[in-house]
Amino acid sequence: MKQHSIWSNYRYTYGPLWQKKKKIVLSTIAEAVFYVFVPIVGMMTTSMIIGSLEQGISMSKLVLLVLAAFAVCGVLNIAKGYLEARGDGQYIEARTELFIMDQIEKDLTVSMEQYEDEEIHKLKEKSDNCLWANFFGLEGFFRHNSDLLKSVLGLVVYALLVGSMNWKILAMLTAMSAVSAAAAYGVTRYYQKIKDPVAEQQMTMHYINREVDDIQGGKDIRIFGLESWIIGKFDAAIRRCRQLHFRWDMRSYGSNILDTVLDAVRDVICYLYLILQLAGGMRLSEFVFYLGLIAGFSNWIGMISKSVVAVRQDSDSINDLRAYLDLEEEKPSGEAVDCSAWTDIEIEFDHVSYRYCGAEAETLRDVSFRLAAGEKIALVGVNGAGKTTIVKLMAGLYLPTSGTVYVNGVSTRDLDRKSYFAKQAAIFQEPFQTSYSIGENIALAETYDREKMWKVLAQAGFDQKVRSLAGQLDTHLGKDIVPDGIGLSGGEQQKLLLARALYRDASLVMLDEPTAALDALAETEIYEKYQTLLRGKSVLFISHRLASTRFCDRIILLSEGCVVEQGTHEQLMRKQGAYHEMFQVQSRYYQDAGQGAEKPDGSIS
Repeated sequence: MKQHSIWSNYRYTYGPLWQKKKKIVLSTIAEAVFYVFVPIVGMMTTSMIIGSLEQGISMSKLVLLVLAAFAVCGVLNIAKGYLEARGDGQYIEARTELFIMDQIEKDLTVSMEQYEDEEIHKLKEKSDNCLWANFFGLEGFFRHNSDLLKSVLGLVVYALLVGSMNWKILAMLTAMSAVSAAAAYGVTRYYQKIKDPVAEQQMTMHYINREVDDIQGGKDIRIFGLESWIIGKFDAAIRRCRQLHFRWDMRSYGSNILDTVLDAVRDVICYLYLILQLAGGMRLSEFVFYLGLIAGFSNWIGMISKSVVAVRQDSDSINDLRAYLDLEEEKPSGEAVDCSAWTDIEIEFDHVSYRYCGAEAETLRDVSFRLAAGEKIALVGVNGAGKTTIVKLMAGLYLPTSGTVYVNGVSTRDLDRKSYFAKQAAIFQEPFQTSYSIGENIALAETYDREKMWKVLAQAGFDQKVRSLAGQLDTHLGKDIVPDGIGLSGGEQQKLLLARALYRDASLVMLDEPTAALDALAETEIYEKYQTLLRGKSVLFISHRLASTRFCDRIILLSEGCVVEQGTHEQLMRKQGAYHEMFQVQSRYYQDAGQGAEKPDGSIS
């Protein structure tokens, strides 16, 4: 991961802030000025009042002086408080409006290969930590730099005033501050060591939160009594995080103890010096003023030390965010080929092999086959044979480890993926469904052609169901957003997904075990619709139920990542190879489901 310098992170964060939210930068500067000078005005006011008393001012003039001084200080403090309150909201505004959308866009466009990589998931977790906190990461960078600006400005002003009293005192205070800063830097260095382990535990906790919140998983959790087990896993992750943070906190505590000791030594020396100056003729008003300056100087030093530590930690977190946003997909060697004008899709796998990141063996080995334009191919095989991997390679979500996947003669490495994705429709075993309206779920867009929508619903056999609903196309699925949302049965979900594919009018349709949760009769009904409605489209279909593949033009049997047989259902049955053996094992289930018994030629009675 590239480590950006802290100055690079300043440009990365404050560049957009200055261009689009200049008022926030100006407000931060104004806040720092008021933060530094309001206390000085207060000290000067106190010193002035004491000096006036030393000069024997009359009571009436003293009262007027005190009222005027308090009025000025009151106005200045109101302005200071307003700027501080405004700044608090502005930092949230800067984070949410300028940077969060970049991460969301990356979440939606990062390649599947990267998305499924454990290291990328860890990086994503650290990126989330940077963007979704108020006092750490990106927003923390703005807040702590505001503190740093205040403390640096305060230090400069107070140093000039203290130095005018005695340069030796100034040198002593500076030396003690350097020791304190070195200790704080050590705390920052240790944070670097625990950042990754903390992110791993946070990934675990977020995963458990998602699983507990899943309605489907809730049934298993209750039936199998998994509460204690899951709570134990969560508690273990919390305890590990707590251990890591405890070590960090102890180092921070040690740094704070050192600061306390140095502050005590500083105070003793400075107070003795000022008392000696007072005994030597210094006016009491000057004594009070310089005493406040010395205490304030030390506070600025401590504030600088803490701010520098926080800014460095925030900058390291911003490095994680930038590393995630900078993730690059494999790009074409030349100009990407636009697929927008293609009406037919032909796919060819040419000696394709694929190995997942970190895997010891290849999932696919030297796979070659062709899906002609308008052809329907069934891909069958046991679990783990590599069927879903082929779908992802065909879709362009993965790129081959070796060999080439050609789409209309163009390698998927050279395609403009967005235009290629627009030519596809995919229906997976776990269907993608949002908690928005039925119409939006089919069109996958906020606006859509309602006339076309009703047409594809009728083709999918789902229009009568939708018309029977009070909200019809505007009926929400699920109750995550609205309380009157509905749920769909497995068969209804498949009809909705078929309507989605028809509405998209894709040239390539990929069906990855879409009917695995349906019974054999419901599955047959869905496949008959597929066969009729997807005529003329290139279709890749995956199923464990081999009898359902008979409507396909050709069947490919995959075993352990290799193509072992190809042909029509009848050809493969007459061959009496691996496909014939698998079909024979399943044939009694087809007969039980009312689909008839197999004849010697492989047909069904």
